[in-house]
Amino acid sequence: MWKSTKAIMLLILSGFIIGLIPTIVNTLDYAVVYSAKEGLSLHPHFVADVRNFLHVLRNYTWHITIIYASVVAFIIFMEGQNPDRTVLWLLTLVFVPVIGIVIYLLVGPDPNYFKKRKRFKPIKEQEIDRTPFSSDKRFLTGRMIHACSGADLLLHNDMKVLINGDETFSCIKKELASAQHYIHMQYFIINDDEIGCEIRDILIEAAKRGVRIRVLYDAIGSWKLKRKYVESLKEAGIQCHSFMPVSLPMFRRKMNFRNHRKILVIDDRIAFTGGLNIGDEYMGKGHLGHWRDTHVLVEGEAVRALHRIFLHDWCVRSDEDPHEIYHEIKCDDCGAAIAPDPSIYPILPMQVVPSGIDNTWHSIAQGFFSMISRARERVWITTPYFVPGPSLLDAITATALSGVDVRILMPSTKDHFLVFWGSRGNIEPMLHAGVRVFMYKKGFVHAKSVIADDGISSVGTCNMDVRSLEINFEDQLFIYDNEVNSKFAERFRKDMEDSNELDLSEWEKRPLWQKILESFGRLYSAQI
Repeated sequence: MWKSTKAIMLLILSGFIIGLIPTIVNTLDYAVVYSAKEGLSLHPHFVADVRNFLHVLRNYTWHITIIYASVVAFIIFMEGQNPDRTVLWLLTLVFVPVIGIVIYLLVGPDPNYFKKRKRFKPIKEQEIDRTPFSSDKRFLTGRMIHACSGADLLLHNDMKVLINGDETFSCIKKELASAQHYIHMQYFIINDDEIGCEIRDILIEAAKRGVRIRVLYDAIGSWKLKRKYVESLKEAGIQCHSFMPVSLPMFRRKMNFRNHRKILVIDDRIAFTGGLNIGDEYMGKGHLGHWRDTHVLVEGEAVRALHRIFLHDWCVRSDEDPHEIYHEIKCDDCGAAIAPDPSIYPILPMQVVPSGIDNTWHSIAQGFFSMISRARERVWITTPYFVPGPSLLDAITATALSGVDVRILMPSTKDHFLVFWGSRGNIEPMLHAGVRVFMYKKGFVHAKSVIADDGISSVGTCNMDVRSLEINFEDQLFIYDNEVNSKFAERFRKDMEDSNELDLSEWEKRPLWQKILESFGRLYSAQI
């Protein structure tokens, strides 16, 4: 699909250039004259036209300046929630006056932002909030998250941490094959490669035995997904939609508000979420080699919370009623509820936190901020991209300067050029503040986890970058349990063994060209 689009665009561009040839020839014929004595020279009429134009331009300079100032004021109004982006666009408009406006119109902030926020406003739940927060200091973060997002504290849960693609996809395939009632699945990326086709075949087999299946994928993330793959699902009776489909996704405004969530819910019984999309590269078969990632399988009350997020996203795209869908699939053929009684699960307090343009407070970012700033012993962060924005950077540096053991583990290899250098641009101030920074060398680390002290852990789909924290749709688990915390800490220690720790004195000696790229990355980080 992408190759076809590029070919069409190339043909359109070629046609446009060819269409300009007569105009260019006529302009040259009008502007340039040739004589045997003087050779090539400008036509007097053309010179007079240029002088008249400059004269008019000079007379109306003040009016043009006022119009331009109005455009700048409009940008400040539109970008008021993010001063960094405002400054970047101001610099672009000031130093590249004409081209800057064109760039802004193509890739700048979306003027339909507020309309989209209204579109994605979640449906109000009719249930009464009975969130059982206690006086435990761990739940100070939980109370704040609840105030920002309405995410309840869910007590009865069980969770299995899945490491890397082999373990994750093996578990997913097993659970898909055992589905009896419904499968609801959404991913940022679905590829039609080996693992993608395996998942497709399992879904088709499940549909044949009467399982109701809905598949939601992001239109940008899954841009390479072939139509044949989607049609094979639909022919099997599987409902399938792309999230916010676009025709020309190369412009940034069309790439905003992407659905970066990975949620799989089966029979109201189990759910999956985490960092892994569906594709061979997540099995370590891509050009980045070994792929280090973390996914989780959850049971209990958290399943319904993840399911609610899926239903909302699905209904935004399909215009269906989420309550009707839930009524359709919540009972088996005999009318009995298919969801097990939550009380059979152990006490494992957690919150399922969504974030996106429908959330004013950027709930996941607020949760990270609270975890980091309230920590007294340690904060260990694993993230593929580290461009967190000023507030989180200040929280991390202030916490490290307070003597807390702060560690950040990130990739040493490039996945995306700009975000890679933007991430490295934040390393030096971290090292100066006493943060220990580890560069993963075994392959590419894509896990998204944060642990604070011994009691709070977070894992999910949200990267530690501005796009994930403020723009895209994400989901993140916040878990309040010492045992789960220790499991994530043990995994972090193993990943440290496959990493190189940076030394400040050595880091300061890095080549000038790297510093230039890092500076560019920091400048661009407001747009990442």
